[in-house]
Formats: sequence, structure tokens, C-alpha cells
Amino acid sequence: MLYISKGIVCLESVAGNLFLERGNQKFQLQGREASLWLRGRFGFNVTESEAEEQAVLCLGDKGLAEMEEETSPVYKYRLLTRCVCCPVKQNYRMSSRLSGLERQLDTWMRKAGIRLSVAELVFLVEHQVSDQDLLYEKNRQKLVETIYTDETIRDNVLEHQMEQAEHRDEVVEALVLLLKKKKMLIV
Repeated sequence: MLYISKGIVCLESVAGNLFLERGNQKFQLQGREASLWLRGRFGFNVTESEAEEQAVLCLGDKGLAEMEEETSPVYKYRLLTRCVCCPVKQNYRMSSRLSGLERQLDTWMRKAGIRLSVAELVFLVEHQVSDQDLLYEKNRQKLVETIYTDETIRDNVLEHQMEQAEHRDEVVEALVLLLKKKKMLIV
């Protein structure tokens, strides 16, 4: 089973006890659940046994993981469409080199004026939308109108269209690299 962890590690975590926060809820994980959550913290992970699958299902029930039965790129995309990707507050001491696409996605997530979904990020890359005049809160409506048209405004239409996008896998991989580089969190 393919999965990715959701939530934020709290500072009070100590050996043997992992404290997480997601939304306004706090969680304490131990043992297998803590280990599996940590393995899926910075990217996709795959369970290796029935016991691990059961533990990941428990994490999913708590809202601390998203999972899929298949591991192909389309399922990675689908999994991420159920997550919220949030940029980490800038820490200039922890500067990582970013590729052009990673930098582009990071800029969109930090400066768009709205929280962009994975499908919306794929749309922006797929259609080569320039961030000029679309960034910041003052341009939020213009950005929304750029992404959502009569063809994409209905429920889940954009997600389904972007599932077929040429640049889907590149965007998913770049988002995972941002996660690994600690530039993004999944909540």
C-alpha cells in the first residue's frame, strides 16, 4: 500500500513518543504507527506487511496519512489531491538548492494569496501560466478566474483533467522534492 504522512511534529516529541498536530488536534504515536508515520513524512512510502497496512489504515482513520492500493504515478497524484500542501516559513539558514520547477511551485504556494491544490498547481504548470500579475492577495480573484472556467468549475473536474496532464508527474515529483527539502509540509 502506498501512503504519505500528514501533520506536523510537535517540539515535545521524545524518543519512543511522537507528538503530532493536525488541524486543531494533537496526537501521540508510539511503536509501529510512529515509525510508519516518520517513514512517510518526507515522501511516499510503501508498506511491507499486513501489520504495516493495518497500522497505516489506523493512521488514515486519525487523519494522519493518505493511502492508495496502487503505486503508479497516477495514484501518487490522486493521493496528493487529498492533501493540503503548505509552504514552510522561510528559514534562510536552511537554504536548499531548488530546480526551476521546484522554485516555481514554491513561489506559487508562498505568494498566490490562496492555498493552491495539487490540481491547481498542475494546471498552472501545464498551461505555462506566468505568475506576473497573479501573485499576492490583491490578485487572488484574477488567479482563480485564470484556473477556473466554465469547463473546470464543477466539482472535481479540474482534478480529473489534470490527472491526464502531460506535466502531472513532474509536478508531483517536484512537490515531493520540496517536502524532502523541508520547504513544504503536508497537512
